[in-house]
Amino acid sequence: MLDEFPVPSTDAEWNEFIEAWIAGWPIADRTEAEKWAADAVTDWALEEKHEPVWEFITRAFGKEMPDTTFAILAAGPMEDLLSEFGPLYIDRVEELARTNPRFNELLGGVWRLSMTDEVWERVQKIRSIVW
Repeated sequence: MLDEFPVPSTDAEWNEFIEAWIAGWPIADRTEAEKWAADAVTDWALEEKHEPVWEFITRAFGKEMPDTTFAILAAGPMEDLLSEFGPLYIDRVEELARTNPRFNELLGGVWRLSMTDEVWERVQKIRSIVW
C-alpha cells in the first residue's frame, strides 16, 4: 500500500502534504488531495512504515491548525505511533517534549491505547498537561 502513498521527499512536498492533512478536517469537506493526505498517514502506520509517521508528526505539530485538528494529531498519529512502536520512539518523544512546549502539549491529548506499561508511564511522566 505504501507505493500508493509515497512519502514526501522535500520540504516543499512535506509542507504541501501537511497543509492538505490539516485542511482535511472536518472529514465531510475533504478534497481529494486532503483525503489522500489523511489516508497516507494511516496507510504508513498500517504498513509499519513508522519513520514517515514520526517525520509527519514532528513537521506537523508546530503548524497552525484548529484545536480539533491538533487533537486529531494527538489521538491519531501520535497515539498510534506510541502504541505500535513506542519503545523505538519514546526517547525521541521525551527529548522533544522536554525542549518544545508545543510538542509537550500534543502529548496531553494522547491516551494509552495499546502502549506498553513502560512507554505509557514515560508519556505520563514527561507531559505537562492532560486534556
